[in-house]
Amino acid sequence: MKNNQITKAATEQIVSAIKTRLKGRTNPLVVSLDGGSGAGKSTLAAEVASHLGATVIQCDDFFAATITDDEWDTYTSELKCRRCIDWQRMRTEALLPLIAGENAQYHPFSFSSENGLSLSFVTKEPSMVIILDGIYSSLPELSDVVDFKVLVDVLPDVRRYRHNVREGNDDMDWHLRWDSAEDYYFSVLCPPTSFDLIVVNE
Repeated sequence: MKNNQITKAATEQIVSAIKTRLKGRTNPLVVSLDGGSGAGKSTLAAEVASHLGATVIQCDDFFAATITDDEWDTYTSELKCRRCIDWQRMRTEALLPLIAGENAQYHPFSFSSENGLSLSFVTKEPSMVIILDGIYSSLPELSDVVDFKVLVDVLPDVRRYRHNVREGNDDMDWHLRWDSAEDYYFSVLCPPTSFDLIVVNE
């Protein structure tokens, strides 16, 4: 099956499951779209959003910008998983306003700025479906606001190849720093059995 056919099938699975959960619902449904780096989460998030009019929050916009690479390298795999994203900032600046039916506005992460945050704002409008697009989006830290957890399942070798193609190099420093954290996350903190839906996107 070609990649675009697989993406379509995965999209249809997610859309169907979300529509089922929206029946009779009066408040927004928060969906975590999780999976390892290179799983195709952002492509799926965009496809699902186009079918449902969903609001997508890129979790990478809330990367913990104040932690240096040297500091990351002293952390355990569990600590990397739990601190990679500034969940409190994402909750306060993005999730809670959207859940309340209000616009959300925040400064996204930026590699080029001195404090790690872009000078420009991202503005998101509320909708009945809010998608958290990113690895670690299903952590227990967000269990009180995430209603539906989706895992995008892709073989590690395929994900790694896609990640490297996206970055334009083998990205060895990144893999040495983060591969073990991702393995720990999907085996200990959020194993496949903890998700409400698993879709294949290979």
